Parts: sequence; structure tokens; C-alpha cells
Amino acid sequence: MTEQHQNALVTWLLRAAVAWLVFLGAFALGVFVMAKQVWPYGPIIEIASYFKTDETTTTTITEQIQNDLGLLPHRHLADLGQPYSWSQDYPQLDGLPIRDRRQPPRVFLSPDAPRGYRVIFGTFDFDETLHGAIVLDPDGKLVNVWQLGQEDVPWEARLDRNVSPHGFDIAPDGAIVVGFDGGTQLAAYEWCGDLRWRRQGGFHHSADIGDDNELWAWGNVDTDVMWGKYMVKLDFATGEVLDQIHINDLVSANPEVGVLSIRQLDNADGSVWMKEPWHANDIDPLPRAYADAYPMFEAGDLMVSFRSLDLIAVFDPVTHKLKWWRSGFVRRQHDPDWNADGTITVFNNNMHRGLSSIVEIDPKTYQHETVMPGQPYNFYTWRRGKHQRMDDGGFLVTSTEQGRVFEVDAEGNIVFDFINVYEGEGSYLVLSEAFFLPEDFFGDDLPVCGEPAGQG
Repeated sequence: MTEQHQNALVTWLLRAAVAWLVFLGAFALGVFVMAKQVWPYGPIIEIASYFKTDETTTTTITEQIQNDLGLLPHRHLADLGQPYSWSQDYPQLDGLPIRDRRQPPRVFLSPDAPRGYRVIFGTFDFDETLHGAIVLDPDGKLVNVWQLGQEDVPWEARLDRNVSPHGFDIAPDGAIVVGFDGGTQLAAYEWCGDLRWRRQGGFHHSADIGDDNELWAWGNVDTDVMWGKYMVKLDFATGEVLDQIHINDLVSANPEVGVLSIRQLDNADGSVWMKEPWHANDIDPLPRAYADAYPMFEAGDLMVSFRSLDLIAVFDPVTHKLKWWRSGFVRRQHDPDWNADGTITVFNNNMHRGLSSIVEIDPKTYQHETVMPGQPYNFYTWRRGKHQRMDDGGFLVTSTEQGRVFEVDAEGNIVFDFINVYEGEGSYLVLSEAFFLPEDFFGDDLPVCGEPAGQG
């Protein structure tokens, strides 16, 4: 070997040794950062979580990037699961202030449908905001629009394209309350779109205006931490916080009810919580008007839903003691509702089993039955979803992951169908919740605004 070759070999070996030492140093630094969770641990985890898919991710990396750049709202697109051939029975909804990149929704309203207002909350891709709510009059005509978002808050928040509308209610004066999964606010808006109040917090899934203008919602207060585990009671008129109950308060008050802590890993020294031990997704106070139908409960008792436990429970909001619970008759459910006849109806997602349904249970006897099957309507949403029992015994159903709100009468006939079309057949925007309101809900006349559609 010549001297030149020897020198080249030595140079190569030195470079390899330096590279190896740099690699070892970087590896050791990485181990230290991950173990001690010091900077840049946070940015690394954020980047990794962005590109990592899990059981809740339904978009590709490319689609996520397109969504986050505002090109296409992939995180909010739904799959109806069936072909639709639009006919004159499903005309386009006129008057919505939507972006040119989407088509108008399609609406069917039977002459046999109950007369009243229908309010729909979800993703609409409006001119000004991605999300919002609309009101249809008894003839199916658009009478109000709220363009809604939460990225304009005076604290750190995710962009609206990365939060999901979830948590909504409307009052007889036309005011609404709005929350977003993954967001950091709960807000109330007037009929004409003016902000009534706004509370910082990780509110999610549900908001319910009960008796005495008391509002219950899942979340937390005065923090930008998402997915709060408190049941928060507020004054709907002012946004003042009146009470907070943590899930742990229920666990502590009911040590004899093991189902609340069933999602734990046990060892000789104790037990630790598994991921998402509860997944709370609804809270509903018993109205005074229905209290006589539930002799085992009192007006104001709270009904809650824990998705991870397949559990519906009712408890005293003062003592936190459970009065009733049932687990296993539904799968990954949402939206248990009180009814005038003393039963409880539940939106049964029936996750990963192909068809959702509405299930009714009698809390006195624990007997349950499916009162609206999914098969006749190709009804399935693996997550989210809401329902409302109609006075005639039918149901108004929000099938979120299908981008659809539909209403059936007591005989099972579809009398209202709202398809939130995006680009055409096979492309739809998700919808979160819908309400049917009687014609006299707002009094003699609708609120009057300076413009036909409000914006919040």
C-alpha cells in the first residue's frame, strides 16, 4: 500500500470515527431528551403525532397536509355509504353563504313531516368560517345562519380546520351555545350572531340548556387544556360558572360501583388508569317537566354517558352518588335522552359492527329494545352522532360520519332528509347535531336582525 493510500485510509477511518461519535452523542442526547422530557421533547412529540396514524385517523398524510393548508377540508369529509341519484325530491338548499368549491346541501321534506323548525349544526365550508349552524323554517326554507369558529379567541387555540363542531343547544330567545372537540372555548351567540359571552376551556361533545337557564357541558374552565374532565354548570345568560364536578368525584363517591374504575391496570402496589378510561360524551339534566315519569330520580339529576365503558349513569349533582347505571346494552354510545314516557333512548353507535341504531331502555325494569334499527336507512356512524325522539314516536337522527340528518315517523317512513353534499356523490361534510323545534318555540315571531343571516 502506497503512502498516499495509507493517508486516505487514515482519513476515512478518522471520518468514520467522528461520524460514529456524533451518532452516539445524538443517540445519547435523544435518550436524555425523551427520558427527562426536556426541550426539544415537545416539538418532537408534536411532529411525530402529526405523522402517526391511530384508530381515529381516517385521512392520509397527504390529505392531512391539504386540510391543514386550507386546500380541502379532508378532516371533515364524510362517507354516506350509499349512492344517491338526486331527483326533484332532493332539491339544493338555496341561500347558504358557502364557498364555490362545494355544492349546496340536498334536502327532502315530505308534506307529511311535522311542521316546525329544524336546526342543524356542523361543517358547512361557509364563506367566512368552516363551521356553523343553520335554521330551516316549517317549509324547509333557510331563515338563519351562524358562521362559527373558535380560532379568533384571545388565547392559544387550534385552527378551525383542526377542530370539530360538537356541543350545541338553542334557547327560545334564539341564542345558541357552541363547543368544539379539540377547541378551547365554549361560547354563546345571539340569534343575529353577536357574541353573548365566551369561556376559555377544553369543552367538548355536549352542551345542554336546562331549567332556570342552567347550562351543563363537559370541559374545564380558564385553561387551554383540551378535553376537560369536569361537568361544568354555567349560567346561560352570563356564562358565569356555577359548579364543577370532576369525574374523580363520581369515582370517589361511589367506591362500591366498580364499573367506573374498570379500565385500570393492576399490580401489587396499586392500579393505574388505562388510556381514555371514560371518554365522557354527554351530560343531560332531568327536566322538571319529565320528573314525574321517573319516580326513582329528582328533577336536576344528571345523566351521563361514558363511551369507553359502554355506560349510561344517573347521579345526584350534590352528593355525587349514583342512583342508576347500566352498561353493555349499547356499544360506544352517545347522546342518552330523557323522554316524557319515563324511558331513556340512546344513540347506539355500535362501533365497527356496520350499523348504528337507537335503543330504548326502561330504567325501572332495565328492559331494553332497539326502537330504530339502522339497516332500513343504511344508518351507521362509528363515532359521534345525536338523536331526538319526536312527539309522534319517530326520530330525528344526526349520522355524523355520513354527513346526514334524517327524520323518520312512527311508521318508519323518512319525512326529512338533509344530505350535506360537498363535491358530489361520495363526498360529504360532517354534521354534528340537529334539533326539531315546534312552530311556537320562538314565540309569535322569529327574532329580527339587520341582515338575514348572522355571523359569529
